[in-house]
Amino acid sequence: MNRIYQYIEKKDPVKKYIAAILSGMQRIHIENTTEEQGLLLMAYAYEKSDKHFVVVCPNLYNAQMTYDRLSQFIHEDSLSFFPQDEFITSELLVSSMEFKMERMNTIRKLLSSNKQLIVTHPAGVLKPQLSREVWKDSIFTLFENLEFSRDKLAETLVDYGYSKEYTVEKPGDFSVRGGIVDIYLTGEKNPVRLDFFGDSIESIKYFNIESQRSFENIKEIEIVPMTEFLYSSKMLKDLEKLIQSKLEMISFSDSARNRILEDLSRLQNHQELDRLNRYIPFITKKHLTILDLIEKPTVFFMDYHRIIDQYDLMVEEISDWYLSTDDYPKMSFELLYSLHELNYNQGVFIDFFEFKYKQTFDTALSFFGKEVLSFQGNTELFISDIRSDIANKTVIITASSLKMRTEIVDMMELNHLKYQLLTDNDLLYENQINIIVSDHFFDITSDTLGLRVITEPSIFKLRNIRRKGRYVSVYETSKRLSSINELKPGDFVVHYDYGIGKFLEISSMQMGATLNDYIHIEYRDGDKLYIPLESFHQIQKYSGSEGFVPRLSKLGGSDWAKAKQRVRQKAKDIADKLIKLYADREKSQGFSYFEYSDFEKDFENDFPYEETRDQNKAISEVLNDMSLPRPMDRLLCGDVGFGKTEVALRAAFRAVLNKKQVAYLAPTTVLSKQHYNTFKDRMEKYGIQVRLLNRFVSKKEQKGILEGLARGTVDVVIGTHRILSKDMVFKDLGLLVIDEEQRFGVLHKERIKEMKVNVDVLSLSATPIPRTLQMAIMGVKNMSLLETAPENRYPIQTYVLERNDTLIKDAIERELMRKGQVFYLYNRIEDIENIASKVQKLVPQARIQVAHGQMHKHDLEDVVDDFINQDIDVLISTTIIETGIDIPNANTLIIHDADKLGLSQLYQIRGRVGRTNRIAYAYLMYYKDKVLTEEALKRLKVIKEFTELGSGFKIAVRDLSIRGAGDVLGSEQSGFIDSVGIDLYMKILEEEIKEKQGIIEDQISSQGVKTRVSKYIDKKYIEDDFVKIEMHKKIQNVKNLDELKMLSEELKDRFGGYDEELEIYMYERLFEVLTKEFDIEKISESKTNITLIVSVMGSKKIAGEDVFTSGMHISPYLRFAYKNEKIRFILDTIELNKHWLYTMVEFLDSLQKKNENN
Repeated sequence: MNRIYQYIEKKDPVKKYIAAILSGMQRIHIENTTEEQGLLLMAYAYEKSDKHFVVVCPNLYNAQMTYDRLSQFIHEDSLSFFPQDEFITSELLVSSMEFKMERMNTIRKLLSSNKQLIVTHPAGVLKPQLSREVWKDSIFTLFENLEFSRDKLAETLVDYGYSKEYTVEKPGDFSVRGGIVDIYLTGEKNPVRLDFFGDSIESIKYFNIESQRSFENIKEIEIVPMTEFLYSSKMLKDLEKLIQSKLEMISFSDSARNRILEDLSRLQNHQELDRLNRYIPFITKKHLTILDLIEKPTVFFMDYHRIIDQYDLMVEEISDWYLSTDDYPKMSFELLYSLHELNYNQGVFIDFFEFKYKQTFDTALSFFGKEVLSFQGNTELFISDIRSDIANKTVIITASSLKMRTEIVDMMELNHLKYQLLTDNDLLYENQINIIVSDHFFDITSDTLGLRVITEPSIFKLRNIRRKGRYVSVYETSKRLSSINELKPGDFVVHYDYGIGKFLEISSMQMGATLNDYIHIEYRDGDKLYIPLESFHQIQKYSGSEGFVPRLSKLGGSDWAKAKQRVRQKAKDIADKLIKLYADREKSQGFSYFEYSDFEKDFENDFPYEETRDQNKAISEVLNDMSLPRPMDRLLCGDVGFGKTEVALRAAFRAVLNKKQVAYLAPTTVLSKQHYNTFKDRMEKYGIQVRLLNRFVSKKEQKGILEGLARGTVDVVIGTHRILSKDMVFKDLGLLVIDEEQRFGVLHKERIKEMKVNVDVLSLSATPIPRTLQMAIMGVKNMSLLETAPENRYPIQTYVLERNDTLIKDAIERELMRKGQVFYLYNRIEDIENIASKVQKLVPQARIQVAHGQMHKHDLEDVVDDFINQDIDVLISTTIIETGIDIPNANTLIIHDADKLGLSQLYQIRGRVGRTNRIAYAYLMYYKDKVLTEEALKRLKVIKEFTELGSGFKIAVRDLSIRGAGDVLGSEQSGFIDSVGIDLYMKILEEEIKEKQGIIEDQISSQGVKTRVSKYIDKKYIEDDFVKIEMHKKIQNVKNLDELKMLSEELKDRFGGYDEELEIYMYERLFEVLTKEFDIEKISESKTNITLIVSVMGSKKIAGEDVFTSGMHISPYLRFAYKNEKIRFILDTIELNKHWLYTMVEFLDSLQKKNENN
């Protein structure tokens, strides 16, 4: 941006403006400007000044946009965001962490010596804050070899708002395991692991959240609080006295008194501090805001009159709260300080029009400009506009790439306009057209500065510059589930032989001379079973449909065997069906599509976002299928908004380039119209004819479309079941795209089967597919999975709170103020109209409509269509509205009775918002004073962890994946799945498919030999049952000595070490694996030696030379014999100074490596 600064600094108005800023003039008024010009002036002043700048925007939405735009001018290290929840009076049971992390990061940066530009809004700048001294004292550094009490660190982290967990998974977690302390600090992409020796820090490393393994040494870390409410024991005592005196002096209702006492208890125990920020003024005893953390700040008030309006609204909200029937406000909380009493050194008041204020200003400046114009592909208007500008303005046109620069240059030459091509260091040519390659993404029009900046997205329709978002998901992909993941006492489990039971605990029990870990399971009639943890592979966590409670199996009964047999019979039928379908398609002759790289590259560049890793993989898989001579049959699964349509677009484009027609089948009229608009916008510039067939298309138009399809003049048709009609005749159909096939009826599905013959088929599903199903049908069905969340998506800000009318009114009005729309979910049809009337009274200016499942299908589609077209502001609906609908303008979701919905419902419903780079809000409300059940509370609290799209919702996704399995295999399967659980169902299905395919697992006569050693993990290393199961699982999966050593390193890394008994257990497990591999049939143990006897068949496979070279290399106490056609490995143990397993495993592992190399 230096070239723009160098251009504007010559202008007299800018010189006056900068002189006023640098001279310290206290009150500067800039009027008649535009937002974009204001941001440029602000960024330039920041460049020239040595002061901190604070930018106050009218509301959170404007602050977000301002922050993003300023990132074009100011480096991220110097730019900070200070967002605050705008619901001043609401006590949130749960709120999302992202805003708090942004604020903590901003405070941390403010306390450094580097100047900052901070973007905030009235709720952020007026909220009470702690003093700079408290903050400075709270932040401290830990480094290698520092003496620091580990117990003191854990205590401090609790005081600082961190949550103690056994496994660290998200920011704000910490864990203590022996000498290991794991912390996920705010502002860090990865958590850190501190390894203590006594109270000395031996090492500090980053570790990976998925593997939990450390990967990079760092010298030091800065411990920053995770709460904005810090207090010493003295401050707490003072606060206790103050609260007690108020309780004695003021008459409170019982409920209000109990709330205050609960608050005090939380303060004493440092619990849920984020809910208690209203007590901060009682601690500080001063009016302190974020500005008091900064020395002599310059504050810019952007659109000052709107800031005053927003402030007045918040004051009104607080007044209403004080007048409420609840006595709680009698505590006289100061929730917000006065806008007119802010403490700052210099104020710059920016207005976009001419306003008269009561206050006086030291100077007033005008910077005239125009609102920016988007040409939306209208080349004539664009050319005409810049022709008129060249006379009195310097014009800058930005292109996102050299290719796009060439396209803009061609446009200039075609219209005989002179231009200059600028490289990085070139200065602007005044009163000329300057074309540069830049990712600058907003336009500026200034009459005063004689400047015009036009960006590529303004010129071309539907084109955005690809740029990475600020928020990077903590999880690169959705968290995947292992079959026994998250096992907790009380969970249902499935044992292959004994059936469905209830997991009680992990028990360590002495059996003879050995101590082993057991899984304790309860069955029907209170029967108990203890399964050695080394045999955990026979057990899986039971997963059935949400809300389904399985019946416990009877030990010794026949019901379980019968249930498995029924499932196996059904799995045989499915296996036959899948294999036949696959075989038929393999034999079919299809069309082999060619690549048209230049056209396809252009089409790819039109996509306005960065493809995710999974999108790229899926596109590659689909296009590869299309290049083969057999017809494609691929299922593409992806969460809401993960980019399935773009994959379909790429496939459709290649099909049309190969002179083939495309049919896109959507389950509803609304979805068909959405997809039609998307395809038309992307394809029409290439001359591709896209048509829509649904009930909104007139009979006459339909007739013309049918004729065009028959003649081949229509390339792509998108529609509902109308496409399946018998009168549909294609000249040359090449690709059929089916969206949510499971939602079509039986007759429609039969017609789809007929259409599939000899054409390429791409099926899309928004329901996740279980990994076990993917593995089971691999080889008989091609699948692509989209699990990576798109970038540049702001996390959905999720709140769980008591329902109240003020909040509902504020939430809707705030969304309407930013010209957005609101989903209001109410799931009872009988009184949904009453709720709509109540909401209408709260926001009379809003256009409100109702949608539910008892409406006529056409009426329902009409309402949804009106909502998409922004003719409705608030849609009050049941869960009927399908998740596939993309309404990017709807970014507030209010759920009336969130505690009554299941997790999977909450997950899918919440996916309706947050589809753009605009902050989205989800308010999960429950009835005031209602005592939530433990299960409902757990469901609502779980949601706060999953504000990132695609970051998991582990339980919800699990339930949805079962539905996904039903979609792939047939919905009638759900009963069979529930009877044994999805994992066992998929295991049986996989066995049947392999049997039908003639795939025979290698049969080894030996089962391996076992020795009597203790197989347990001491609680001093691992306390958590789930983690203990995880480690037993890893021990069971070790296949060679290299893997065993890697596991040993992981144990040291994660848990600080292990004892010899655990190491011997690991060696024993590997010994069992290796003896099985070499077909060792017997072990003979005496006081002087250990003898392993290899079977006759196993002996024939072993090279004698390998035996001798390995033995000589490993130990002088190893010898060998050959008797009765069997090799014997003999280890003399008298002279060994360690357990014989170490030596024997080393020998067998060496022999294994030699076998692999032969």
